[in-house]
Amino acid sequence: MKRGRAYRRYRRYLAIVHKKGVSRRIYEMDWFRTDGKYSKGHIGCGCWMCKPGKRFHRPSWEDERKTAECMRDISDYKDGRF
Repeated sequence: MKRGRAYRRYRRYLAIVHKKGVSRRIYEMDWFRTDGKYSKGHIGCGCWMCKPGKRFHRPSWEDERKTAECMRDISDYKDGRF
């Protein structure tokens, strides 16, 4: 199925709105001056707070969440709450 220009513009607009909202919620400011730059790539930073493994050689936040879930499941199993 061929998609038209209007559809691509609409999807680009949705990506811009989403990324601009993330930027405002997290950084409380606009990351870019123009809206078109939001559609080009991800907005994120590589600072030590956002990526702990980069500087301190620790697991990512996602890995810590998964580990916590596994530990909670194991403790529930031991307590008989499965």
